[in-house]
Amino acid sequence: MRNRAKRKKNRKMKFNWFSISHESLNKWEEICPPDEFRVISGSAMPSLSTILPPELTNKYHSVVIAGSPVGGGTIYYMANGNRIDASGSAIDQMPFGLAFVDQNASGSACLIQHGDYENRTTHPPVDFWEQVRESGIYNYYPLQELPIKSAGKLSELNVKSQLDTFEILRSQIEPLIENDSDSKSST
Repeated sequence: MRNRAKRKKNRKMKFNWFSISHESLNKWEEICPPDEFRVISGSAMPSLSTILPPELTNKYHSVVIAGSPVGGGTIYYMANGNRIDASGSAIDQMPFGLAFVDQNASGSACLIQHGDYENRTTHPPVDFWEQVRESGIYNYYPLQELPIKSAGKLSELNVKSQLDTFEILRSQIEPLIENDSDSKSST
């Protein structure tokens, strides 16, 4: 069993937790079936309103959605948003993760801020910001930390920062599921 919750934590990385007892697995599966990934950007961004609050999606340039089924009827989902940070002249990943156990939301979702994994921040070319201001192309600008394909099997998601993010989210959520399972079996 993989449990990376005890990994050395960077004090800079911040985990925000949200109650999600009413989340719907079907809504996540409609956007991204388990064991697959999807890149959502541009005019498709409003489709995320069924699974993510506008407070998040309004900040995103694009989002990688990935679903990973594991044993025992558990499916982990990640929505890794790319947020333009004009003040820092960069594009940062802002991942959100949750799990469903036997069709039910696990109870808590995790948003990572200030992640410490490799390639979390992309520094576009010098002329990028001027182009953004002049043309509004930011919805279509290709980011190097996005997959080449816009959809595919999870095994084809060969972008290290996306995989690292998924594992960090999973390592945070997994102990909650295990603790909940332990408490149910002892009653």
